[in-house]
Amino acid sequence: MDFKKILFSFTVLLWSIVALAQHQGTIISGIVEDGKSKALLEFANVQLLNAADSAVINATATDRKGKFSLENVNNGNYVLLCTFIGYEKVKTPLTVANQQRINAGTILISSLSQSMNEVVVTSKKSLLNTSIDRKIYNVGQDIMAQSGSASDILKNVPSVEVDIDGGVSLRGSSEVMILINGKPSPLMGKSRAEVLQQLPANSIERIEVITNPSARFRPDGTAGIINIVMKKNTKDGWNGTLVANAGNANRYNGSANLNYRTEKLNLFGTYSIRKDSRRRINNINREELDTFGNTTLFYTEQNVSPAKPLSHIVSAGSEYKIDEHNSIGISGNYSHRDLTKNDVANKFYYNNNHILTQQYDRLRYDPEYEIEKDATIFWQHNFKKEDHEIRFEYNKAVSDELENNHYTNKYIFPAAATTFDNTLIRQTSKEDHITVDYSNPLSENSKMELGYDGSFSIQDPVFYGEYFDASQQKFIMDIVKSNKFIYDQHLNAFYGTYQRSYGAFGYSLGLRGEQTNIKANLVTKDSSLSNNYFKFYPTIHFAYKVKNGDIQLNYSRRVRRPEADDLNPFPEYADPRNLRAGNPKLLPEIINSIEFGYKWQNDKYSFVPSLYYRYKQNGFTQVITKLNDSTFLTTQQNLSNDQSAGLELIFSAKPAKFVSANLSSNFFYNTIDASNLGYASKKSVVSMSLNFNITFVITRNMIMQISSNYRSARLTPQGKSYGTFVFNTGVRQDLFKKKLSVTLTGSDLFKTLQEKRELNTSFLKQTSIGRRDARIIYLGVAYHFGKTFKKSTEEKLQFDNNL
Repeated sequence: MDFKKILFSFTVLLWSIVALAQHQGTIISGIVEDGKSKALLEFANVQLLNAADSAVINATATDRKGKFSLENVNNGNYVLLCTFIGYEKVKTPLTVANQQRINAGTILISSLSQSMNEVVVTSKKSLLNTSIDRKIYNVGQDIMAQSGSASDILKNVPSVEVDIDGGVSLRGSSEVMILINGKPSPLMGKSRAEVLQQLPANSIERIEVITNPSARFRPDGTAGIINIVMKKNTKDGWNGTLVANAGNANRYNGSANLNYRTEKLNLFGTYSIRKDSRRRINNINREELDTFGNTTLFYTEQNVSPAKPLSHIVSAGSEYKIDEHNSIGISGNYSHRDLTKNDVANKFYYNNNHILTQQYDRLRYDPEYEIEKDATIFWQHNFKKEDHEIRFEYNKAVSDELENNHYTNKYIFPAAATTFDNTLIRQTSKEDHITVDYSNPLSENSKMELGYDGSFSIQDPVFYGEYFDASQQKFIMDIVKSNKFIYDQHLNAFYGTYQRSYGAFGYSLGLRGEQTNIKANLVTKDSSLSNNYFKFYPTIHFAYKVKNGDIQLNYSRRVRRPEADDLNPFPEYADPRNLRAGNPKLLPEIINSIEFGYKWQNDKYSFVPSLYYRYKQNGFTQVITKLNDSTFLTTQQNLSNDQSAGLELIFSAKPAKFVSANLSSNFFYNTIDASNLGYASKKSVVSMSLNFNITFVITRNMIMQISSNYRSARLTPQGKSYGTFVFNTGVRQDLFKKKLSVTLTGSDLFKTLQEKRELNTSFLKQTSIGRRDARIIYLGVAYHFGKTFKKSTEEKLQFDNNL
């Protein structure tokens, strides 16, 4: 598939949409607000009914500002019906008679029930809100959120997949950028899989998935952005939540969330603790070949790795409203995770006749920890015009990670003396992040954004290896296994976006220019590498409103930059015969992404199909090479190119008050060109993933949820990974006017979660199967408390649609 042909098709589609914009008929617009608090309501359903027979003529949903627009309305008598879950229906009669535009004004809708002592919004957010360019997963509506981790919840988000090690993928690609509250976070760096497995889901408000974000945000990540929005109470007075969960295999977790808010001051803080229990089992079967394709030996490994990680996460901050136009804030986060690994690897070597030639056990004792700290300050000025604002923000982050590996080799056949070797790995990193964001709504139908984004980071990994000298009875430094590597990256970016709408047609154009300066210092070899480059990253978004829905066409250019581990050429000797190292010659991969989508919805159902295409140059891939007769090296290489195209389908339904469901599927075609790595032909595969969840309202205060996800086999340059399937369920009972909740959850109930990989090269055939603890059960309670000072103030439903 030629990228120029794709670009030509994109241009044809663009002009088709522009042509459609020359529409006929009347435009009906308006705003939907909460009748008491005047809060703008997003995702309210607005339908245009025929006054004679109540037939649905057109329908749409409000945006984040509560606005709606119905296009191409013919002359006639109509009824405008506005509905929102938990609110009364509102009907407004309208007559259309050759007008170009009709402003329905502000439509006020009232909540169905409010207590006398305290004003409470009793409406319940949907578990999933979908639009063409994003999916918003409301974590608070997921039962698994009370006891599970962020990784557990991400498995239920459409288009998102989480593997057995906690690695996150979006639309089949692991190259996704994860943000916290719309900003890069040090927690989402090298060890983000571990952090996501420890981050309590009950501290998350919602998860947003944006596949083609605007130029305002970093272009990192092939597949797009996952934005994790943490909870921040908006009620006045004291409010808080206490959560405690106990699980099988001595698992437990808990959290405390406290918030105090007045008209000008907001203080907030959270603390969470999580003790997990993991027992990972990995089996490897390998056949090694000579240059003629003949088997030289067989190798079998059985690895058992138990661990009980303990993590503490503390967050605190304050925001102060100086006056009507200025506000300041400061916040900080502290994360501490430690665990001790006690791995046992049983290794067996056989000759080509399957006769045992060597057997030994390699034991690993590894007490390790990871500490992340960051602090943020901001100042925001709001001009007199609504949404006209400028915000300055500075973030300082530091991290410290230590692995203290002690290895013991016990030789069983042939019998030999036990040997010992140690490897200490310590990595520290520091990052300063400065942003300036300016937004100006130039008119009712246009908006401009300008900004600066500067990131300055340094990573300092140190490897210290040693072996035990039996003659001296002491450990001696191993020069081959010891090294020091310093990675310094400076990134300066300026961006601008312009948005404009003309009736049913709207567009957004963006351009981001980035200067990247990278210096890698191989201290041990007294040499350095540098890579400095400037690149533009354009983004284009087109939208057209049609009856009962929207059409969008998007394009973005994105990048994936090598990290320190990807470039560090010094091998890691966790297994002396299976080494891992970076590649200092690794180039950044560049991605061109195009997406065409449509959304249809009415008051009970919504359907969002999307077609997408990604063309990747210099894509990263993991490659195994043979160093000698007994040693293999795993490293990263650049592919010539990588192309993928897919169809994503998301269907949401609420056919009755007692049931709601979401079904999402992703079918994609992937072609890999690895000719530059010595592979003669391209490799292609069709893959898919399915995600399903359903919620039953059993009683007014009791709900049950069932979720499952399936991922089919995937292609790699040297083999493939097999499919996976997981089934989860949970029940929640609310008590004492929902002040107390009791939750029972179970994950991987059928014990089906495993990861099977296959390698097939000219010198190696290998199958590996990894399994983990299955059927994890949690029983938990959550207590909500609070006191509001202003009984007339109603909580506003918050949605962040700036990505």
